[in-house]
Amino acid sequence: MEIDPDPETVKSTLDFYGNSVSRFNLDQPHRDCAITVTSIVDTNDNVPPLPDSTSAANVKTLLADKLTKTDLMAHDCLLPSAYVPQLPEVKTVLSSLPATDTPVLEFSEALMNWIFTHFKYDPSFSTLVTPITDVLTARKGVCQDFAHLAIAVLRHAGVPARYVSGYLETLPPPGKKKLQGSDASHAWFSVYAPNEGWFDFDPTNNKRPDAQYVTTAWGRDYADVAPLRGVVFGGGKTLLEVAVDVDRIEKGLSAVDASPA
Repeated sequence: MEIDPDPETVKSTLDFYGNSVSRFNLDQPHRDCAITVTSIVDTNDNVPPLPDSTSAANVKTLLADKLTKTDLMAHDCLLPSAYVPQLPEVKTVLSSLPATDTPVLEFSEALMNWIFTHFKYDPSFSTLVTPITDVLTARKGVCQDFAHLAIAVLRHAGVPARYVSGYLETLPPPGKKKLQGSDASHAWFSVYAPNEGWFDFDPTNNKRPDAQYVTTAWGRDYADVAPLRGVVFGGGKTLLEVAVDVDRIEKGLSAVDASPA
């Protein structure tokens, strides 16, 4: 991570959910701040079949006595959170899905497909604070909205679900060169199956994440995984610019360069 101008100190740690977090202060006056993060990550193009899992209705019961760190996060991801409050309105979605005696991972896959089929991707519709109820009524939104909606439905059904933030590699048309900065931040949801672990689903694209996906953080909802947050003193207007590049290098590795300025 490179920060310009240079901060007095940088402190890096892991948060409660296991995400890398760095904190810094800029004490000197400045008009611009550039943060460049470069990572090399190993992704997997092989998406194995979903394993057998307990029913969606039985997940909460099986989880009750489990107290490992992973299980505790699952307990946390059953509760309402800042962007995913308890919503009785999502009962209408449950009525369109298989019964909750369906294996939880199959149930989650059906939910992913339902959102993809019944909702329109519309980046002009919503903002960071658009309520899930508005998204449900309008049947449109963006990846963050679809992830939050899915999480709300799953938690209402007693299934632990978390928000996953990351990047999605865009592939150029055949014969065309990829444009730098054309990749995008992305969001999807993950479901916990006791004894099996967490499994990711992307309702925006109706697919389980593969090598095109780079996970950066996860939490109860977007509030836990915002890539940049802070306080600016001094007044005036501020402007945030973000560029993301996901480039493949040898042996299937991806280099991620995310540069919010």
